[in-house]
Amino acid sequence: MKTVSAGFKTMLQTSQSLMVADLYTLTLLSGTVLYYTDAPINITFGGNTYLAAQLDSAPGFARGPTKIAIGLQVETLEVDILYDGATRIMGVTPGAFANAGGFDGATLKVDKFLTPSLTDVTRGIVNLFTGVVSDISAGSGKVALNVSSSPIYLNAAFPRNYFMPQDNNALFDANTGISKAAWAVAGTTTSSTKTSITATGLTQPTDWFALGYVVITSGVNAGLTHSVKAFSGGVLTLLYPLPNPCTAGDTFTAYPGYDRTQATATTKFSMLSRFRGFPYVPTPEVITLGSNGSAPSDNGAAGAGIGGVGRGSGGQKAKFLQQ
Repeated sequence: MKTVSAGFKTMLQTSQSLMVADLYTLTLLSGTVLYYTDAPINITFGGNTYLAAQLDSAPGFARGPTKIAIGLQVETLEVDILYDGATRIMGVTPGAFANAGGFDGATLKVDKFLTPSLTDVTRGIVNLFTGVVSDISAGSGKVALNVSSSPIYLNAAFPRNYFMPQDNNALFDANTGISKAAWAVAGTTTSSTKTSITATGLTQPTDWFALGYVVITSGVNAGLTHSVKAFSGGVLTLLYPLPNPCTAGDTFTAYPGYDRTQATATTKFSMLSRFRGFPYVPTPEVITLGSNGSAPSDNGAAGAGIGGVGRGSGGQKAKFLQQ
């Protein structure tokens, strides 16, 4: 059920013509919130200013239809972000921002703004769709977002625990009992390329941050989060390139990596008691048999007929393969 204000209902009942606009609220994983509209002018509503594409180098937005259905199902909405060479999102073009992972896991809320005049913001809005960005495609002049409704979070692996050598826990989740803030390492860039950051204050052992990630907190890449592929001698090698190199003085926060092995849980994070992997479960074994009557026995004679598994006369020679 859609909830609207009393003034909004009265407006719908009494107005013969109304102006309409979509309001887009985009919440990034970093916590940064971006506000845009497809209206021809900026709209200030609820204390937030929604930027129009014609102003402030803001991107344009176009979307597909929405629908309401009874039942627990995942609905999807296609949203296109349109831009030109002057358009910027957090200092870079929308295409570069998307390729750098800026939209990954972001939440998008689409509200319908109806009013007798675009400057009249007293009547309220109605929510059309809220979901998480599940797929991204960046091209020339357009970034296509596929947004899925909240029930997609129920599309999780089951059962919760697996009998596998690696830890079932994710680093810094509630089960590990480790404070994320306690393991955060602040750094300042001294030099950078699009795929690496050299910094002061990083004296940790080689590959301490490998499989971890870095959150850039200032400069042209502020707000971006990137996975770390390798670390050595104060140099972070990134898994994917940045839209722009960091400049000297840019700050960031780096977090260590975790390969989910028992050894790393013990020596690096001292959390063996909370390790939920099963490294001693025997690996699967497969018996490969020769063709009937063709597999040689130990003495070199051919096995005759259909024998049992083994190495005796008339039997089939078996080979054990470990997977």
